[in-house]
Amino acid sequence: MENSRLNRLLLSLVGTEELVDLWWESPNKAFDGNTPKEMLAKQPETVVQYIVGQFNGDYLWEKN
Repeated sequence: MENSRLNRLLLSLVGTEELVDLWWESPNKAFDGNTPKEMLAKQPETVVQYIVGQFNGDYLWEKN
């Protein structure tokens, strides 16, 4: 999935382009403290699955 498509999904989740940009550059617990940008370079499928999962509400079904 190309980055612009991921950004469109993120925009619908977070609401502004500024927050999308911040999300890419911020350490993320889901990626063991790596930024999503770093993870996209290493394991793009992990980032895609995470974003799509958040968009689909998969977190609602996770067991804690």
